[in-house]
Formats: sequence, C-alpha cells, structure tokens
Amino acid sequence: MRQPTQKSHTADVLFTLALFCVFAVSALAVVLVGADVYKRTAAGMETSFTSRTAVSYVAQKVRQSDESGAVSLTQMGGETALRLSRRMENGDYFTYIYYYDGSLRELFCAADLTPSPEMGQPLLELESFSIERAAQKGCLAFTATGADGETSRLILSLKSA
Repeated sequence: MRQPTQKSHTADVLFTLALFCVFAVSALAVVLVGADVYKRTAAGMETSFTSRTAVSYVAQKVRQSDESGAVSLTQMGGETALRLSRRMENGDYFTYIYYYDGSLRELFCAADLTPSPEMGQPLLELESFSIERAAQKGCLAFTATGADGETSRLILSLKSA
C-alpha cells in the first residue's frame, strides 16, 4: 500500500512568510515607539531635575530648622544667604546656604567663625539661585534656574514666624 504524500503548495509558504514578516515589523515598531517614549520621558525629567532639587533641598533644610529665630537671611560674598542657627552642647553653629560661583553651596560652621563664600561645599550647579523674603509675612521665596534654563520657584511659610 502506498502512503499518500502531501505536496507543499506555494501559497502555504508565502502565507507563513508573510505572517512572519508582519510579526517582525510589528515587534520592531513597538520597540521603536517604546524607545522614543523613554527618551522623551528621560529628557523631561532631566530638564527640571536640577532646579526642582535645589528648591526642594533648601525647603527641607528650612523645615528642619524652623524654630523661633533660627532662620534668617544674611549677606555672604555680595549675595543673600540663608542662615540656619543650631544650638548644640558645645556651642552655637550656623548652616549657610547660598549661591556662589555657579553652584548652590552649603557651609556648616561655628557661630564665631567669619565665613567666606568659597568655604562652602558645592551641592548643585545652577545658572542662578535667589533667596528673598516673600510678600507674605513670615514667608521665604526660593528661585532656582538650572543650566538648561528651567526655573523652579517655591514660597515657604515659616511656622515659627
């Protein structure tokens, strides 16, 4: 007895090949769209990261020190600096937060030391940073502009005011 043999039809091969090509093109399209979405999301986050981080950092430092008379503004190197006072067992200390030489800086020192701007530790590179008393009583306003030109502003109300 003879077994019937199946003949391969050209239409079957072409259909399988066409189906594979559609799958491959679809997979490539999904990967390209996903890569574009990721690139745009990462660029958007990077754009405002520096300026938002700067104002958030300063706000957190102020909140940690927000006691009666502990938060004040002073001059350092011709710029306005935020001065946070802290009393410890061995004396009084100040934390200065200010903008100098293209970066937001922080300096922690004894109250009897005369600080200079170059003594501070650079935190973030910024295009500009300002601290001022806001129009509202008992509020401080922080404005930071990152190297990319993105600006963030925060007005913070002091509980101790």
